[in-house]
Amino acid sequence: MPTVVEVRTPARLHLGLMSFGMPTTRAFGGIGLMIDRPGVHLRVSRSLRLESRGPEAERALGFARTCVESWGLREAFAVEVRTAPRGHVGLGSGTQLGLAVAAGIRHLARPQTDGAPSAGPPHPGERPVAPSEHEWTFESGAALDLARAVGRGRRSCVGVHGFARGGLIVEAGRLPDSNPGGGPEDFSPVVARVRLPSEWRCVLIIARGISGLFGDAEKQAFSRLSPVPTEITAELARIALLDLLPAAVEGRFAEFSRAVRSYGLLAGQPFAEESRKLPHAEATAGLIDLLGELGIEGAAQSSWGPAVMACCESVASAGTLLSVLERLGLTAHHEIVIARFDQQGAVLRELE
Repeated sequence: MPTVVEVRTPARLHLGLMSFGMPTTRAFGGIGLMIDRPGVHLRVSRSLRLESRGPEAERALGFARTCVESWGLREAFAVEVRTAPRGHVGLGSGTQLGLAVAAGIRHLARPQTDGAPSAGPPHPGERPVAPSEHEWTFESGAALDLARAVGRGRRSCVGVHGFARGGLIVEAGRLPDSNPGGGPEDFSPVVARVRLPSEWRCVLIIARGISGLFGDAEKQAFSRLSPVPTEITAELARIALLDLLPAAVEGRFAEFSRAVRSYGLLAGQPFAEESRKLPHAEATAGLIDLLGELGIEGAAQSSWGPAVMACCESVASAGTLLSVLERLGLTAHHEIVIARFDQQGAVLRELE
């Protein structure tokens, strides 16, 4: 049996929810993308006591404790977080951290899950991934089991599905009468997943020292929001189905970029009243406008921000954009990273 495993995850970008608050409509469906950096990198090992160290150590320890309690384990584990994205900026870092910790502990402990709710078959087109001798990737059912153990995916499930397979993800949303924690139907299902062309890149721009909504503040914001009008949900679904997905499948970058911008702007409208209260709201909108002036149509805020994605057709165009942003002085107040669109999701390796 292995004693140490390493888990690496992608990061998640969320372009916005399609629906929220309507009693007869699925809630929290939307579109997201996975990028290869900045992701979570951690190691889990057997230990004499439950402990954690590194960035986000307390949060990782909480996830580990939840796993041990949820699975009734009598063993202890040490979690070493080597790298983790800055939390609450729109990268879905909490979900990736929680799933990575759970994946490591589950691989080491092999808890008995007989009688647990079935995760159901994978989405059509998702072929089982055969593990190498010491390396594993994840299917959607396994990711849902991990999410259930650590309490993630209760609203959007893009990060959970992206942990499993990466890609551009469209999720349908959760049924209004679902009861979180009861089974796979309580998670928002994937209705489409596309692997973006390998030559495309994402330039990620994150304002330093600023965070979006999370925790109780986010719950309170949702409680104040009005339902998303059905006509907006319908138009977002049309953009996703007839513009964004076909352009992604066929590798038509210009059309894809226009769809990203259109979807992001429209998806933000129902949340505008709460979003404009955030200290970075005006600066983020200005940044997206600046990117448009620089010829970058595919620019959008991720979740509550402040992370902004800028789609580029190649490494060369991403490098050119980075050089321009450096000349304009944005690097003084922003972290800027060139990332690939992730194609595989998280990877677990057994270590000697």
